[in-house]
Amino acid sequence: MFGLVSINVKAQSEMQTLFGKSKNKIQSVGFYIAPELSYGQLSGTFAPIAGNSFMLTVNKKFAIGASVLGTVRDRNSTTTRGHFGGLKMEYTPKPDALVHVSFPLLIGAGSMSNNYGFEGFDRRGRYDNRFEIDRNGSFVLQPGVNVEANMFKYAKVFLGANYRLAANKSGYYTDLSGFSSSLGLKFGVFDYKLKKKIKETVEPVEEVK
Repeated sequence: MFGLVSINVKAQSEMQTLFGKSKNKIQSVGFYIAPELSYGQLSGTFAPIAGNSFMLTVNKKFAIGASVLGTVRDRNSTTTRGHFGGLKMEYTPKPDALVHVSFPLLIGAGSMSNNYGFEGFDRRGRYDNRFEIDRNGSFVLQPGVNVEANMFKYAKVFLGANYRLAANKSGYYTDLSGFSSSLGLKFGVFDYKLKKKIKETVEPVEEVK
């Protein structure tokens, strides 16, 4: 009787959750890097954008990390350049499926700069053909959706689409906002299982005569 009462009290003391106990436990962790190449809107035109992400995963479904992206540099042309990055989160409902979807979200900051050609030498005698002005810092929010395929145990490929929202002191910043599509790879360990040692203690129960 004492044994049954103690088991019942222990069960009642555990927190009851909406999604169940087993789904809320951290069963695996991981880490991956994700280089990508995008083609998106910047300053009213489309431009190539390259970047990389460094992510930590939990239970293969949730990922959090940092991402940095910027326009591909062209020293021989006069063009507007953009950079943005920050905190990145991603949710993948069914990561074990061969082809599945994920939902990334980037929250951070970005800037635009005008790159004017300038040929000559600087004060130290080094050749320089870049002169940048008009930098504008902005808040950036970029939600998106990716279609992923598991290539190997440690590699994935994804194709995505997203929309970048930017705002600064003047309000909505159209030069840094816009649609973009991306193609990238993920390399890393996605499912490192945590081994937990379960210790069971058995208390002797005296027989009642």
